[in-house]
Amino acid sequence: MSRMSSAAEAGQQRPAARRPDFPEALEALPPAFYERPILQVTRALLGCRLVRDHAGRRLVGRIVEAEAYGGLVDPASHSFRGTTPRCRSMFGPRGHSYVYRIYGIHHCMNIAAGDPELAGAVLLRAVEPVEGLAAMRERRAGREDLELCRGPGRLCAAYGLDLSCDGLPLSRRSGLWIAASPRLRGVRWTPRVGLGANPAASWLWRCVDPGSKYATPTPRRWPSTPRPQPALSRAPLR
Repeated sequence: MSRMSSAAEAGQQRPAARRPDFPEALEALPPAFYERPILQVTRALLGCRLVRDHAGRRLVGRIVEAEAYGGLVDPASHSFRGTTPRCRSMFGPRGHSYVYRIYGIHHCMNIAAGDPELAGAVLLRAVEPVEGLAAMRERRAGREDLELCRGPGRLCAAYGLDLSCDGLPLSRRSGLWIAASPRLRGVRWTPRVGLGANPAASWLWRCVDPGSKYATPTPRRWPSTPRPQPALSRAPLR
């Protein structure tokens, strides 16, 4: 072997070691991922990455808290009484975003999922920031890192998500997508947050990583189980 070829090889940079828990390509999950029963999709999203490419920046966070909303079989769903201009994305293709505004100022990011005839969705409640912290900190100035994306309104603020993001297909082309990751173990199911006297307030349809400090703290008095209750097949129909 010549000295020239050896020097050329020596000058080549070796590829960085790939982290086993962080897919290098961050490929978007296929539409079929979201076409399964809503509780299965909610469970499978825990640990996945929420990715946004926008204005030359990439934001990535690990999903640590999400809530299932069963649509026409769930009194807590926006779509329970049928389609409205606000919730029309819940009746659209699976794997599209549903972003709405609450209290006139905050936004919430959901994913249309489950049986399309039921018009369900999964609310993303919290992510653990992984990449793009500088951009998140700019948008959430004065907040500690733990508070950047803990809660659906904070998550949308950190990611710059608003009503213009409603109805987007979750794909690399749209700049907003979910990337796969190894299955997260040890999740818990609790009641959903903020339902008050809603008939479905006791349903254990909030899925959370109990070991994550980036998730919304769960009140100690709340029930917590390793599986959702009730199963979708036992949820009351309209």
